[in-house]
Amino acid sequence: MSTKTEQPGTILSLTMPPAVPPFASPSFETLPMKKVVALLMSALLVAGCNDNDHVDNGGKEGNTDSGSGEVIEPPAVVIPAPESDTAVTFTIHPYLQQPSADHMAVLFESEESKLTVWVRPAGSQGEFQIAEPVAVDQTTLYSASLTGLKADTLYEYYVVAGEGGITAVSPRYAFKTYPEAGRTPEAFNVIAISDTQNNNTLGALSDLVSKGIVAHVCANEAEQCASNIAAITISGDIVNNGESLLQWRRDFFDQLKAITPYVPLVAVPGNHDYYGNPELSNYRHFFQQPENGSMGYEEQWYFLDYGNLRMIGLDSYPISKNHGKFQAEILGIQRQWLREQLAATETDNNVDYVVSMFHHPCLSELWLSGESIGSCEMVAEMEDFTRRSGKMSGHFFGHTHAYSRGQSMDTNHLWLNAATAAGYREKINDDNYYNKDTRDYDTFAISQSEFGFNLLTFNQQQEPSISLTRYSAEVASKGEGLASLKETFTVSDTLTMKRASVDAPQVLEGNGNVAFNNMKLAITHPQSDGVYEVQWQLSKDPSFEQDVFDIWGNKTRRHNIWPMQDGTIQGMPVDTQAGVDLTRIDLADFSGKVMMGGDESYKWQKRASEYSHDSYRDPFNGSSAPVLTLFPGETWYWRARVRDEHLSWSEWSDKATLAIAAGSTSSLNMENAGAELNALTGWSVDMGYWRVASDMDDILASEGTYYFSARPNNNAAGGDPYDEMSQIIDVSGFNDAISQSAAFVRLTFSSNGWGDGDHAVVTLQPQDSQGATVGEPIVVKTLSRKQQWLDNEAVGLLPTGTDNLKLTVRAVKLSGNMADVHLDNFRVSLTTP
Repeated sequence: MSTKTEQPGTILSLTMPPAVPPFASPSFETLPMKKVVALLMSALLVAGCNDNDHVDNGGKEGNTDSGSGEVIEPPAVVIPAPESDTAVTFTIHPYLQQPSADHMAVLFESEESKLTVWVRPAGSQGEFQIAEPVAVDQTTLYSASLTGLKADTLYEYYVVAGEGGITAVSPRYAFKTYPEAGRTPEAFNVIAISDTQNNNTLGALSDLVSKGIVAHVCANEAEQCASNIAAITISGDIVNNGESLLQWRRDFFDQLKAITPYVPLVAVPGNHDYYGNPELSNYRHFFQQPENGSMGYEEQWYFLDYGNLRMIGLDSYPISKNHGKFQAEILGIQRQWLREQLAATETDNNVDYVVSMFHHPCLSELWLSGESIGSCEMVAEMEDFTRRSGKMSGHFFGHTHAYSRGQSMDTNHLWLNAATAAGYREKINDDNYYNKDTRDYDTFAISQSEFGFNLLTFNQQQEPSISLTRYSAEVASKGEGLASLKETFTVSDTLTMKRASVDAPQVLEGNGNVAFNNMKLAITHPQSDGVYEVQWQLSKDPSFEQDVFDIWGNKTRRHNIWPMQDGTIQGMPVDTQAGVDLTRIDLADFSGKVMMGGDESYKWQKRASEYSHDSYRDPFNGSSAPVLTLFPGETWYWRARVRDEHLSWSEWSDKATLAIAAGSTSSLNMENAGAELNALTGWSVDMGYWRVASDMDDILASEGTYYFSARPNNNAAGGDPYDEMSQIIDVSGFNDAISQSAAFVRLTFSSNGWGDGDHAVVTLQPQDSQGATVGEPIVVKTLSRKQQWLDNEAVGLLPTGTDNLKLTVRAVKLSGNMADVHLDNFRVSLTTP
């Protein structure tokens, strides 16, 4: 047995001649010879080896049979596993980090002294490699780096205490190395959870592991998880307060100890992990991320490959607003890094799937306050990647403690809210919360407040596919900070994404001249029972290249699960699409309600508490998304396509023409709409300062002689942040048409400025007779162009109950002392059938 220089954290081979040659890499170092011999003898003695077991062969290399003269080789030596009557005591049980085809890091926390990790291929009964771990940050957290391993191989390992003899041994643990890059593995599984923090539900996470994951994915055998699960992903909020070491030990690691010795943890931070720990020192202490992120941010974002799956970890805390601190510079650095990784992945033939993980959601059905524009930009990068490459993708998130599953409208991209390790947090039984902080997005097909976990299976048979199985649990008991889950976990949602050929539908009804009250569309399809959802597309452009509206989502797919109020905090999941005929729609149900781009405006135009920045991704530049408004007398074109249960789209149907019978248009009465009274007559100045001008900075009126202009300086505005004026417009004379949802309003005006970013935000808000708001406002944000009049237009369908329209004009000053916002020629008209 040879010796090498001892170094911390290195591996040695424990051999007993005659044995197979060590498979340790040349970089491995051995422990001192005396220590190796002592450990070996201790292991052999514990296993029952003694001097009487020795066979004397006369000092020869082999023994000779006296009858044949044939040399008989001695039997292969079986090296016993280390044994002791005493178990190693852990304050944090072993867990796995930095997995790869030839490496695994085993981490644990213990007060024991002289600890080593013994590892060998499972079932081999051959030699062990022995790793002497290093103390992380000079604490009792130890990390043993196991290198030179064989790819896609199951290993057994033990944590052993003792010097000059074995004094304590852990149970037998196991892990499996990752497949080599370029190798297409058999179907493999990834578990997705999030928000493992203790929300007065201590014990639920442990039950989630033992009663859920181990029971259903590993056949009730924890060691089987090493072979059955490639990784457990955690999308942030690992603990409730990142500063508390007690929470890291008790609320997280102790709850997961039944599975962490067998399956690598792949995590990203959430806002709670930053709380009390802004430098993420505790998160970095416990997790060892791949150091392939941006320079200076190596542990905040990274990528990790398992066979043909690329997992990308991102940090959404510094790019969020609410529950975070928005930092535009970090958003730019992280977004650029993600772009570069995705660009490289497009041409990487070793990668077929990409999933990203971050904490804050882009869209969140059950908690709007948790949304982040920065996260939406990351999702958009992932969607662009799938459009370009054809490779399937998805993203896991948390923050909202509920299960939500959705899919992008035109790409094979999965949306998955995995944050149900701590469930029942969204107050569905609170009317104020339910009405103001939830929204049934078209992007999501199911949302339910509950405990549970997600199993994703990546399969590479004839075509790549991603299958999702959702396991849901019920609470057995909850109180005094503790919670337990029932033994039974049920499958509440399944989905398999894969490419398939789908027949296009044919137009059946809705082609030609139609009356305004009879705008019904219908298609036919040879496999109508296999249609998962339909996308109906309308435009005034017969080529569908501009101003396109998509009717898609909640009311056009086979199932839409939404929690209805039933008095409980979690609500009752109800399928709002049960029994619906997907092949027919009535446009009267969608006119005035469908926004251009679907959920796009919700991605970029958050409420003030979540609004972090103007995104270059916003196709509407801060204005309200145009709303589908089918005016009498207009001609529209439409087509449809269908999606099967695996999320594969068909080609579009043939184009159909919808010529709507003409109606009547009336101009609504406004006072001094173009400032031609050379005064603010008819307008109420509600904030700041407004005036009338005829020639300013060589800007003349768009029409007539005069126009409106905002503050000349800050002093004139009295310190107000904006300049705002308004006017009330009476529409009560059109009550009959309004009550039948057949009154269409059109707003037009002209805007000018200095091109310095100053702009106007003009809103038209329906009100009832008492001045209370009815429905959503029409919002127009003007562009800033130097000395150039621009035409602005917005249309909408007036909601029932509308008696007045409040026109509000706000000037937003972004630079200089003067607000370079000039407006002219306001017009509001109403069209009825």
